[in-house]
Amino acid sequence: MKKLKILIYICALLTLTSCKDLLDEENISNVNSDEYYKTTEGYTAVVNASYAALRSVYSTPFIFSAGTDLFVEGRNGQPPGISEYRNLTPDETIVENFYKNSYSAIQVCNIALYFNDKTAANANLAGRKAEVQFLRAYYYFLLVQQFGGVPIIKDRFTTPALQFKRNSAQEVYSFIINEMNEALLVLPETQTDFGRVTKRAVRHFLAKVHLTRGYETFGTLLDFTTAATLADAAINNQLLTLPFESVFTPGNEKNAEILFSIQYDPSSISNQVTGGHSQNYWFGPYMGGQGAAEGYPNRAYQLVPTMYLFDLFTDKDSRFDATFMIQYYQRYYDYYDKASDRVNLNVKFYYAPKWASSTVDIAAWRAVNPTRRNAATVIPYSSAWEASRTTGPDNATPAIKKFDDPKSIYGTSSSTRDIFLARLAETYLIAAEAYFKANNPGVAADRINEVRKRAAKSGQDLSISSADVNINFILDERARELAGEYHRWFDLKRTGTLMERTRLYNRDIKKWYDSNIDPFLGTGGKFKILRPIPTNALILNQEMIEQNPGY
Repeated sequence: MKKLKILIYICALLTLTSCKDLLDEENISNVNSDEYYKTTEGYTAVVNASYAALRSVYSTPFIFSAGTDLFVEGRNGQPPGISEYRNLTPDETIVENFYKNSYSAIQVCNIALYFNDKTAANANLAGRKAEVQFLRAYYYFLLVQQFGGVPIIKDRFTTPALQFKRNSAQEVYSFIINEMNEALLVLPETQTDFGRVTKRAVRHFLAKVHLTRGYETFGTLLDFTTAATLADAAINNQLLTLPFESVFTPGNEKNAEILFSIQYDPSSISNQVTGGHSQNYWFGPYMGGQGAAEGYPNRAYQLVPTMYLFDLFTDKDSRFDATFMIQYYQRYYDYYDKASDRVNLNVKFYYAPKWASSTVDIAAWRAVNPTRRNAATVIPYSSAWEASRTTGPDNATPAIKKFDDPKSIYGTSSSTRDIFLARLAETYLIAAEAYFKANNPGVAADRINEVRKRAAKSGQDLSISSADVNINFILDERARELAGEYHRWFDLKRTGTLMERTRLYNRDIKKWYDSNIDPFLGTGGKFKILRPIPTNALILNQEMIEQNPGY
């Protein structure tokens, strides 16, 4: 038998960098892996590793957020193949890494499923199997949305394998749904350990899978009605009672609206500078190089909001102030560390929104607290809020603050806040989209109104009627609610609006169309909607699978 450190066959298949690290930390001794996984400790380790693999899959934001209507490149560039499509090729490193990390995660799940009935562990083996079944299905859901049909691999390998049939997208969706339904029968409604898969989480994602399949050529109306039913079951009559900003308050990651998240904990991170994640790093402007001393985060200046995203909000919507850092105090993190004393803090930057950007408005803002506000640099709302490669100053545009981690070390990958993958407000929006697609706009409006009721400032009404509901409104509402939460590319791909909405709202893509070049148009007159199958996967797979259209 092979030792623990050479477990995962997929490394050989895709010529990936070493896949051993994920599990090396679980068993640093030289014991035989088969025997280890039959112990309670070993089996627990490999199940936990099935969850931990989510960290690698979500290690970069570009595959989820770049090249959409919500974000363009700022002073620093994005990978052009991902952000603008024209130069996207099968050799794109980010695409290959996503592909390999997803399959590495699947192979960890396959190991856990293989040993489920062979282990001496006697604690809830049926439940652990169901958790891993769900996780494996979830990894396939990510893959099928990005690549279409992919090989379904259910076996645990101990030697390299180089021949894999590419299953059709229809087959992959059927596999995902069957696996999640099996898991749903076994899993409990709640788990003692926050972060483990529950029935509600499975219902949320099953609803999303059916919703997504419904748009496919092989989807049916039944997919939408099933998605609506499952989403309502996941909602389970729970209202959105937390203020929007409270959902994202640092330290409140285990709140009642979070159905599933990628777990992080400082005690589980061996390197506090590089061992966390970087969700707090990407979405906003660079603030300077003295954050460690002056209390502000490192920011990439690579994924900056589009004017479309800024324009989506009105003065009635509390999500604007809760999404963007509009008042930046002398020490950025004082917003969190001295939350109860903000009135006594000096404001360093004020980003005046479009409804409060006149000279009179800004003077009135200063007059509220002149001692603390008169020295502030005010940046009124303008098209310059959409930063570009020519943007000069630091802090020239509002930063998304939802992912701020005041406990992180100044750097790129030091956040240990959980990454939300499913939260209740999105479940409502999944239900709304499903009801709309099932020709029931009235109920769709009801589900959207629950989200907008929570979003409305005190005394304001953001409710809509069934006549307001269409796919563009749903996408707008998802943008207001979910900006930066690693959903947007999937949203546009699912709804068939990727080309249309990026042409309208993404400056970096629009420039190609304005030059009479369609950046999505690839070889053979086919559009680059799916990602390309990585070159290494094609070369090493002796099954000779076909490349996706356009490449």
